[in-house]
Amino acid sequence: GGVALVLGPLGLNFGSGMTGGLAYVLRAEVEDVLNRDFVGVHEVDAEEEAWLRRVLEEHVHFTGSPRASRLLSRRNGMPFVRVQPVHLQATVADTWKRVLARLTRTENLLLGQGSTDSQAALHA
Repeated sequence: GGVALVLGPLGLNFGSGMTGGLAYVLRAEVEDVLNRDFVGVHEVDAEEEAWLRRVLEEHVHFTGSPRASRLLSRRNGMPFVRVQPVHLQATVADTWKRVLARLTRTENLLLGQGSTDSQAALHA
């Protein structure tokens, strides 16, 4: 029931048996590897892109990931598509609620430390 953001290649038969949650994968990686009996591919809307950016910003903050940094620097939108079960039980927004709540708590903890470096990392 959660959200996964995959920054690298996918294995063959990705999504086989997927019954809940969402996976965001690079558009270039979905060709010929998805199990279309279980999952469908959907375009990411503007609200989802903002959520993905928040996740990537936190990932960069904690890991220094150069790949995530490059994705964040893109001006023409994120190269992700949403992979979801063909019978998704919840809405996309409801699936994201727990993730966004955790991001907000993490931001509050970091900002509460009074560190301008932490604040800058979250808003870079």
